[in-house]
Amino acid sequence: MKKIVKVLQAIFGLIIIGLLTWGGYKLLLAVALLFKSVDPTLGAGMLAASATVLVSVVSVLFSKKQEHKVDIENQLRVKKIPIYENIIEFIFLITFAEKLGKAQPTEQEMIAFFADTTRDLVIWGSKDIVKAFGDFKDKLGTLAVCGDTAGMLATVEDFLFAIRKDLGHKHTKIKRGDILRLYINDVDAYFPRLNKACQQDIA
Repeated sequence: MKKIVKVLQAIFGLIIIGLLTWGGYKLLLAVALLFKSVDPTLGAGMLAASATVLVSVVSVLFSKKQEHKVDIENQLRVKKIPIYENIIEFIFLITFAEKLGKAQPTEQEMIAFFADTTRDLVIWGSKDIVKAFGDFKDKLGTLAVCGDTAGMLATVEDFLFAIRKDLGHKHTKIKRGDILRLYINDVDAYFPRLNKACQQDIA
């Protein structure tokens, strides 16, 4: 039964497309005959006026589309900023917990953080930031097991770069370590351990 319904829907769709195409053709033919039958001077004026109206309509539609796109981006930005702030706050908590006299997050708190962040990014995150967060989780776990501190720092910074990029910041003049050194004093000591690819500028 469902197959029959789908076939009928496809047939009706083709019929409607055919009718619209035929109607458009007849309309264009009628307009062409109209311009052909009038005085050339008057026809040129009508053509110019029609072109002006068409350009105006297209401009308005394009402007509305751009406004709608910007409006959606602004609404998404409002939702994303608190998520990114929570992520950075958690990263800083892990980094400065001892110096601030605070306890490191427990395993349950870590699990809750990643679960909540994953949920929020699935809803509000762009495809690039979702991928960046997935890479961040995978690499961080692997590098932690290996004890690769330099790799972990690079992974954290890559994710911070992704967050900034998603918010519209440019990174053409920012290099590896420029964000890390804002809160890690001896970050330069880890750079020799980074591979050549990691030492390249962040685009």
